[in-house]
Amino acid sequence: MKEQLEESSENDYKIVLGFVKGFLETKKFIISSIIIFLIIGILVVFLTPKKYSSRVLFITQDASSSQSGGLGGIASLISGGGMKATGNGDIPTFLYPQIIESWEFRKQLFDIPLKLKSEDSLITFEEYAINREKLSTGQIIAKYTIGLPGLIFGKKESKTVAPIKRIDSLEYITSNDNKVLQSLRDKISFSINKEDGTLEIKTVLKEEPVAAAQLAQQVQLRLQQEIIRYRIAKAKEKFEFIENQYQETKQEYKDAQIRLASYTDRNRFNATESSLIRKRQLENEATLLYTLYSDLEQQRINQSLKIKEDTPNFTVINPATVPLGAENSNALTTIIIYAFIGFIVAILRYVYIVTRDYVKSLWVEV
Repeated sequence: MKEQLEESSENDYKIVLGFVKGFLETKKFIISSIIIFLIIGILVVFLTPKKYSSRVLFITQDASSSQSGGLGGIASLISGGGMKATGNGDIPTFLYPQIIESWEFRKQLFDIPLKLKSEDSLITFEEYAINREKLSTGQIIAKYTIGLPGLIFGKKESKTVAPIKRIDSLEYITSNDNKVLQSLRDKISFSINKEDGTLEIKTVLKEEPVAAAQLAQQVQLRLQQEIIRYRIAKAKEKFEFIENQYQETKQEYKDAQIRLASYTDRNRFNATESSLIRKRQLENEATLLYTLYSDLEQQRINQSLKIKEDTPNFTVINPATVPLGAENSNALTTIIIYAFIGFIVAILRYVYIVTRDYVKSLWVEV
């Protein structure tokens, strides 16, 4: 029994060695496959544009809570599960991505100034996305292969489309706007860390490290402005109402003072009862308006302080910086991976040959 097991084990070794020997005998194809995929890897490295990324990491604090040292804003929301707004009118964290994806916010990014390598002056992101952004090699291949029917027939079909009747109260997105929006989606990502309440904005641009940092910084600043606008909207609306009432009452009080002074001057030597009653009426009117005016002034000051209290403070943990190297700059790793793929292709080819010959032999025996 022992001798049979040893003989069986020896036969297994021979079979394995036979497969290895047979595979090595295809060394010509192995070398060719590896060389071909090495060349493909080198082409991919040279033809793939370098992508530069820049990140901004920041948190927001309430003005009131920052005085006591406690985290406000995002952190206080996340402590409640991230799905509840605080009582002071804060925005739930789950709405932040919706704000960034909204058309109202995105169109504010169209005019972000960027400094490109090939440009002496700044250009807007809209100009970059429409006229200056280069297609990648894969996009060019797809455009002139899969997308070729669209290039041939697209313009002809567009001429037959009836013009849209515009209504002033509606927003219209043109084809250029849509192109810029798609470019923004590809280049800007936003995330919230639920553990510490930090917000991260990441931008990725091809061949433009400075522009990547500029874009990240501007998105951060404009997002902060949008957060502030949302946070103080209610308090600001109330302040504007009080301000209007305050200015009207202030003018009415001044007019009442002028009427009282004018009447007093005209009736300085008139001691009739009717003149004294009229003078008291004017004095009471001026006193009442002064009381109302003083009360509105106090409300105006309080509401102004309320706006400052609701305005969040932002702490930038990691500002936007110009990246030193590209994200996809590891050329050696890419080439090694493609060479390994070539080796795998050679193995699969040999497995296919062995399987095919084995099936043929079985077919003949049948």
